[in-house]
Order: sequence, then structure tokens, then C-alpha cells
Amino acid sequence: MVGEPVLEVAGLSGGYGSIQVLFGIDLTVGHGETVALCGPNGVGKSTLVRMLAGLNRPSAGRISLQGNDITTVPGPKRVRLGMSTVIGQQAFGTLSVRDNLRMHAYPNGRHEEKAHTAVDGALAVFPRLAARADQPASTLSGGERQMLVLAKTLIQRPALLVIDEFSLGLAPVVVGGLLELVRRLAAVGVATLVIEQSVNVAMSIADRLLFMEHGSIIATHTPSELRADPDLARRLVLGGHAA
Repeated sequence: MVGEPVLEVAGLSGGYGSIQVLFGIDLTVGHGETVALCGPNGVGKSTLVRMLAGLNRPSAGRISLQGNDITTVPGPKRVRLGMSTVIGQQAFGTLSVRDNLRMHAYPNGRHEEKAHTAVDGALAVFPRLAARADQPASTLSGGERQMLVLAKTLIQRPALLVIDEFSLGLAPVVVGGLLELVRRLAAVGVATLVIEQSVNVAMSIADRLLFMEHGSIIATHTPSELRADPDLARRLVLGGHAA
């Protein structure tokens, strides 16, 4: 990693009320780097995403975005500071694809020409969305809805992109197209944190893979290390430290 990380998480702990879910999470994501956070359901991945997005307040630790401490900063301001978070496939179902995208052009202000340019640029990246630009978002397939939420992030021009459950429920051919988009974003310097259950998907896109167990990060490996030792990845995914 060169220079200051885009995202730095240090000693992050917390959960829901009296139930602690995260225990001292440390991680960084650099400029143009893609980091995958892996692990089975229930280990705290989505709780971490909610804390990064400002939806949950940690009980301890610090979150920094481009050198700024955002631990207590409200979620909407984190977007303005350069963080874009994709959680699920949320969209305004009754609005057209184009209008959904226009809703996310607000960082460009209310300047109509800039908004049109941003929306047209996002649609150019996704020809399937462009062909459905005037259809209600409720008519899109699961893969197309995932494209729509990623297209929204293009409009916001984030420094950091956080994607929860990247490939969940999507056909392999759709996942392949989305992976290519993330690679293109990394090529222009966007830092990306991907929460992913499939280690194969994570290895195909990430520079580093972090493995979680019981609310803690237990291991960090590169794709080449995991390919050289398939049993290592299997043990980590099943919830066990490598010997």
C-alpha cells in the first residue's frame, strides 16, 4: 500500500445494545486496492458494514476516511466525504431506472446539465440498464438491480466503495460483469471493500482477503497464498484458525 490508506479501521468494537458482535477490528484499504472480507453468516460482517456506513455507533475504536476521523460522523455526511455503501439491492420500485439514478446525482447539486451527464455516463457503463432506462425499477431482475445500485455509486464518484453480499443470489455471468466493473473502478483509484461469502469470487477480484470468526479478523491472505494451499481457505471458511 502506497501512502495513507483511504479507509482505516482501528480497534472497532460494538454491536446491538448489550450484545457485543465486533471485537477489536483492524483493517485498511488503500487507493485502488480491493479487499474482500470473508466468513460465514453470523460472524459480524454486516454489522461492520453498518458501522462503516454510520448506521450503528461503535462502542470503541476509530474509523478514518482519507485521513478524517468519521467515527461519529452521520451517514449522509460520510457520502459527501467520499464513502459509498451498497447494502442489498435497494431501489425506488415505482420510479424508472433513469429517475433512480437522478436521485443519486445530488452531489452534483441541482445543476440539470451535470445531473444528465452523470446519469448518461452511468448508463453507458451498463448497456442492459440503458435499454431499460424508462422502465420501473421494480421490473428489473436481481442482477439488473445490483447493476443499478452500482451505477448509483458511479454517479457519486466515491473514494471508497463498500459492497455487502456482493454475489448473493446472482448468476455467475452477472457476477462476472460486476467483477469487471469493480476492477475498472480500482484502476482509476477507487478503494473497495467487498463483503463476500464465496472465497472463489473474492480471490478473483481482491488484492487481499480477510477472514472473520466470532467478530474478529483471524487471518489475512493474498489470493496466491490461498491458491497454493486450498486446504487453508477451506479451514478458514469453515471457521477455524490454520494450524
